[in-house]
Amino acid sequence: MKTFVAIAVVALIAGTFALTIDQKKKAEAHAAECVKSTGVPPETAAKLKGGDFAGADDKTKCFAKCFLEKAGFMTDKGEFDEKTIIEKLSVDHDRAKVEGLVKKCNHKEANPCETAFKAYQCMYAAKAGVV
Repeated sequence: MKTFVAIAVVALIAGTFALTIDQKKKAEAHAAECVKSTGVPPETAAKLKGGDFAGADDKTKCFAKCFLEKAGFMTDKGEFDEKTIIEKLSVDHDRAKVEGLVKKCNHKEANPCETAFKAYQCMYAAKAGVV
């Protein structure tokens, strides 16, 4: 099961951007931890990675929040850490494009889980302009 989680849930950002090997390993660990802590089924997390957002429930949205927090992209108060996001994603991508993506996708929603989920949807949709 752990192997399935690690492979299927290379998770949100790892599925969206081409990351370094070290970043992918960290993303896998974060995703596995978030599957456990939120109770979201690994299959649901894998759907997010593939861009399937249909029928997302609160657990799924909180999985997104957990992952973004562990990645350092979001604070425990549900706010984006734009500096960290830009720093981490600009390693192999054009910094100006990453900055534009962060600005475009950083919206405050009704609660932190919803904010994280909507941000991931936005980043997933806009990734072609960055990678």
